[in-house]
Amino acid sequence: MGLRETNATRTRQHIVDVAIDLFLEQGYDATTMEEVAERADIGTSTLYRYFPTKELLATAPFGPPELMAQTLRSRPADEAPEVALGQAVVTLLEHATLEGEERRAKYDRMIQQNHRSRARIMDWFKEAHDALGDALAERMDAPAGDPHVAATAWMAVFVLKQTGDQAALDRSAPIGDVAADVMATLASRPVVTPRLT
Repeated sequence: MGLRETNATRTRQHIVDVAIDLFLEQGYDATTMEEVAERADIGTSTLYRYFPTKELLATAPFGPPELMAQTLRSRPADEAPEVALGQAVVTLLEHATLEGEERRAKYDRMIQQNHRSRARIMDWFKEAHDALGDALAERMDAPAGDPHVAATAWMAVFVLKQTGDQAALDRSAPIGDVAADVMATLASRPVVTPRLT
């Protein structure tokens, strides 16, 4: 990573840390973008360049919702779909900026305190699922809307959520290790799907 990219990453992380602190101090709804810029000691135009909306600050630690789909498309064509999918999940988790026990704890508190931030996170999961479903359909040569593809994409999203839940219980554990444990547990026996007969 070059110096420009490193500085941009640090600036993004600083903005997110400041925003989360403000959300915890005075509430998500009461916090303005101008207050975030002032506390972060940056110009408002700089803030909007990194985060065009306040809602994006709530999901910033997750990274872009299309990252798993992009990663899946970049994996070798002869790689097993489940392995490529696992790599896509890990890539997203490694890209996430919730490293450190204190940072994760603050983010968890922010989510618990505000229903709008929780709703935005649910929207993020839906966007990630839809983008991943498109990429999986291409990889598996399946038609758009194929239920097996959609279920597979939701399983990846479930792994992300389960990993987050497990990491909240042990914030000292490396997130990649937690994800590997979740995936291994799911792979240890077949997942039961609903049926009538």
